[in-house]
Amino acid sequence: MNSWYSSRFSLLRIESWESEFTVFQPESEKTHFLNEMGLQILVMLDQSPTSLEVLCRKLSEYFTLQPDAQFLRQVAQILQRYEALGLIERVKESE
Repeated sequence: MNSWYSSRFSLLRIESWESEFTVFQPESEKTHFLNEMGLQILVMLDQSPTSLEVLCRKLSEYFTLQPDAQFLRQVAQILQRYEALGLIERVKESE
């Protein structure tokens, strides 16, 4: 089972703009624009490495949602995007 974590969360500069967030990533010198769920994914992955299934459960509880297959796919796409941007990393199998 794959898990992800936010290895450099403490380095990110996060600003809140109502229900939107800007996240400046010093390593890449890029700014990302996230909604509340996008930011919560980073926060949850900073707390501990988490699998897609557990992350979806935590998000559905936090936002009071009924998760379905589409929600799972959307979160999986976000994880892939965040991994490509270097915001999160996949836990190595040997760990």
